[in-house]
Amino acid sequence: MSEQKSGTEHDPNRGEAFREGVRHGLAVPSIVVFATMLGYGSLAHANGFSAFEAVLSTALVWAMPGQVAMADLKASGADLFVTLLAVSMASIRFFPMATIMVGTFRSVAPHPLKRILLAQLMSASTWPMGMAAAQRMSLPSALAYYWPVGGLCIIMGCIGTLAGYWLSADMPATVRLTLVFLNVVFLSLLFALNRDRLVILAVCAGAVLGPPLHSLEPNYGVILTGLIGGTIAYLILGRRR
Repeated sequence: MSEQKSGTEHDPNRGEAFREGVRHGLAVPSIVVFATMLGYGSLAHANGFSAFEAVLSTALVWAMPGQVAMADLKASGADLFVTLLAVSMASIRFFPMATIMVGTFRSVAPHPLKRILLAQLMSASTWPMGMAAAQRMSLPSALAYYWPVGGLCIIMGCIGTLAGYWLSADMPATVRLTLVFLNVVFLSLLFALNRDRLVILAVCAGAVLGPPLHSLEPNYGVILTGLIGGTIAYLILGRRR
């Protein structure tokens, strides 16, 4: 991918891109992540985590399905190997996303540690923002934009986890579960803003297929939803390209 995007749109320098990333990172994504992690912090408290363990799980796992799986398994007394396997399987959907992101920014993030940090800051909320930035500005500027977006989201996630942990006694179970799924709603809306009809169709197909597939197969419902929904969208619109 070329480091300089063509077209008439203004390509910000690194300083401008960084400031834009701070503004975007402090806006809706961080608010949604904070609210979502409020629910997780309360869930972690209910399942026997210490405050440090709850915050550390957010900083290191940084994936709600994996964190929820870890909390449930801890409450059930599962051993460490089973917990690690379950968290890894729950987060495996991030592997192709991380591969694409690291490959996109490979030329401007040559050091392995920088690439690891790039992938660690990635979430379902920040990945589409980083990839969209790579399409509308040069790669060095897009990377400068991505650092504050990813960093602020994970910081707000840790703060939200700690706040939810402390507020857990006053948080009804219905509110806790609603907050946990708030990030899914935000992600769906974020992809729906994409004007590509293929993406919109994939999101709609996933929204329709998700609930029944989860009811039929709770362990693999999310994976099947993405696979079948994306395949349907490709068969209808993608093959024409």
